[in-house]
Amino acid sequence: MKNLYTTIIAMIMLAGSVDAQIHLFLQEQEINLKDGRSSAWVFPVARDLEEALDDLKKYSKDRSGVKMKNGGENLVIAEKVSIPTIATKRGDLIGYGFNTENYYAVAMIFQLGYDISVNSKEWAVEMNNLRNYAKEFMSYHYEQSYARRITTLEKEIKSREKQTSQNENKINSLNKKIENLNKKIFKETDEAKTETFKSEITTLEADIQALSDILPQLRSEIEALQGNVDKFKSESHTFQSTIGSI
Repeated sequence: MKNLYTTIIAMIMLAGSVDAQIHLFLQEQEINLKDGRSSAWVFPVARDLEEALDDLKKYSKDRSGVKMKNGGENLVIAEKVSIPTIATKRGDLIGYGFNTENYYAVAMIFQLGYDISVNSKEWAVEMNNLRNYAKEFMSYHYEQSYARRITTLEKEIKSREKQTSQNENKINSLNKKIENLNKKIFKETDEAKTETFKSEITTLEADIQALSDILPQLRSEIEALQGNVDKFKSESHTFQSTIGSI
């Protein structure tokens, strides 16, 4: 149980130390892909590139009916698709994940043809549309990232609440057994049987003590987990407000 307590506290501390440090931005940058350089909207993502790109695949399908597929390491792409909210012409929607010393990032690109990607200089309207698309995905991604972590913590809380309830029920059951044994002792005239009943009571009391000793630890874990749920909800709200103002 001690190892479990150490593990969950470490998870709580780690979980609360990552996203809050991210400085959000949405910038136009030139990105090197295997077929050349492309203009892209780049922004930091939460914690994990694979998770972020999976979110992008879900978002593009729900938002635009576009199915993005894996196109290489940290790359997802939907080829020759029509997304009127970005451009009137068909193109390739690309999501490329990469990491720097300070953050993980995703670059969103819309290519109109080989070596031609929308950019602010030649395709100002389309590039602004792509920015809006990237910004909306950014909001979706952070919302989903926090929702997943909150769900995980809430499952941990329920697990510990269940264990707490089970321990309390066991303690109540053992106390009733002790009560019944004391009644038997009161009525019993055989000294040997009386000693047997007392021995059983001693064992039951030890079991009660062992179960009782765990309860404060479980309640402490529940409190710590709930604190992080509340923290994550607050951080998620802050991120959404920040993304809205970018």
